[in-house]
Amino acid sequence: MSKVIKLNETLKREVNNHDNNDDLKLTIAKLNSHVLMTRKERIADITDVTAWDMVIIGGGITGTGILKLACQMGLKVLLLEQKDFAWGSSSRSSKMVHGGLRYMAQGQVALTRESVVERQRLLKEGQPLVTKQSFVLSHYKKAFPGPWLFNRLLSCYDFIAGEKQHKFWPKSSYLSLAPQVAEHDLLGGTQFFDALTEDARLVQRLIQESLQLGGQALNYAQVTTLDINAADNQLSVLLEDQKQRLIINAKVVVNACGAWTNLLQINQDKQANISKKPPVNMRPLRGSHLVIANWRLPVASVISVQHAQDKRPVQIYPWQNVTIVGTTDVEHHDDMALEAKISQSEFDYLLATIEQQFPHAQITKDDIISTFAGVRPVTTTNDSLAPSKEKRDHHIAKHQGVFTVTGGKLTTFRLIAQQVLTMVCQQLTVNDKTNALVLTDALNIASQQPILSQYTGAESLAFSHDIEQQILACYGELSAAFVHASEKTDCQPIRYSRHLWAELVWSVKFEQVQHLDDLLLRRTRLGNVLPEGARDLIPQVKALCSPYLTWSEKKWQEEIRRYLALWQCSYSLPQGETSSI
Repeated sequence: MSKVIKLNETLKREVNNHDNNDDLKLTIAKLNSHVLMTRKERIADITDVTAWDMVIIGGGITGTGILKLACQMGLKVLLLEQKDFAWGSSSRSSKMVHGGLRYMAQGQVALTRESVVERQRLLKEGQPLVTKQSFVLSHYKKAFPGPWLFNRLLSCYDFIAGEKQHKFWPKSSYLSLAPQVAEHDLLGGTQFFDALTEDARLVQRLIQESLQLGGQALNYAQVTTLDINAADNQLSVLLEDQKQRLIINAKVVVNACGAWTNLLQINQDKQANISKKPPVNMRPLRGSHLVIANWRLPVASVISVQHAQDKRPVQIYPWQNVTIVGTTDVEHHDDMALEAKISQSEFDYLLATIEQQFPHAQITKDDIISTFAGVRPVTTTNDSLAPSKEKRDHHIAKHQGVFTVTGGKLTTFRLIAQQVLTMVCQQLTVNDKTNALVLTDALNIASQQPILSQYTGAESLAFSHDIEQQILACYGELSAAFVHASEKTDCQPIRYSRHLWAELVWSVKFEQVQHLDDLLLRRTRLGNVLPEGARDLIPQVKALCSPYLTWSEKKWQEEIRRYLALWQCSYSLPQGETSSI
């Protein structure tokens, strides 16, 4: 179980810096020392632990979901991420918390049932970070699917959710719901409901709430080898600056590396005989997206389009005050150590989607603000199957003290965590039947609790509705601490984005920002939603954040060059590469 955390020197400094504000001192004092630690203090705290109950490798949605649930159980748990939290799939997904309507159409009823149940739970527990969202599908003469068939499918979908949430609208009414859609042969459209989230912020919420419960998490900490022994497992961890290597012991290790699962070197015994067989048959599949100014392509609902080329569903939807178009589903053969990026053919494919559904909008490449691409952690038994036909089920495998979890969806992260921890509890109590009952009860209690903690203040945060919702979505139970730690004048939106200036300061102080892209592409989405990756705002960001970072002027200039090169390579328009769709 987690040790009692003492108030560390960082917390004392934060409190003493605000002698003239008793409310602020009280609010800051409520933050766990694990939230307030510097990187040096965090590393020292981690190395001070003789053996962890569990170490999780991978800081995406799967790993952080396991971390949060394990912390709610009271386990002594550590999460290690080789790059930044949510760096991989979990900051570059389609942001949809959905039941997987197309999976039901493909016969994956069990997956759809799990997803719908989890979606409903997240809508109840995760607002306003997870929000209900209208979806619409246009129906055309002699085009599949027709209104009758599609609404029958939705009836099954809604039955699982326990409420009817779909309706067919004839053409005259539908054009008010989805204006400017292609009208030739239009019969009308069907409206139904799923949900959207901000995936990278969801990961951050889980991490920060885990730290609040006494867990630990460290980014830019690569597990280079993992020795599986009869007793504790031993991990060798290389920190990014390569000046320090940590040796960490754990009773149980969870490999939650997603599409990077097979890159983890596992030594089978003390003689370090490296296994030649990969844990799973991983098939990395890339999904790419376009970001467009919402004034050029305004949509209130998610517009689902059956692409004319291959009949795949592609979505055009509102997110973070911009419009997103995605996603593709193609083989990803690039170096997994590098940021995924859109290909020219994917770019053309998505532009064709817009032209198909909104011909009068006349969207061209000049209207695209940015792009992003993620890699799905899909497992396969048949590499010849079309990518969009691959199942999205998750799989959990155990080898001695190591559990490997692969596949799955953003929507089902809590369920995956629960299933992993059920197996972990069995491993931890192999020789301790008394502790078995304690852990089982702890898991049952934790599984009934919300996976996301809510702000429980009795009063409003005293901001406009939109700003208040942004704060509550990003910080949950820490919302009051965020407000008190920020000057109210700083809690204003940055340009047309939803992000607030105060978020930048909070991120560099409390969210383990190590690089400029951590701040602009994952802690906030300024690099995604503003032109040129928010290049023109960098001087203001530097002026605001410099007092809270230990970066020298040379380091700042290196970070700026690094970020701009990264954005140009992986988040701008494609540079003429080709790839088959």
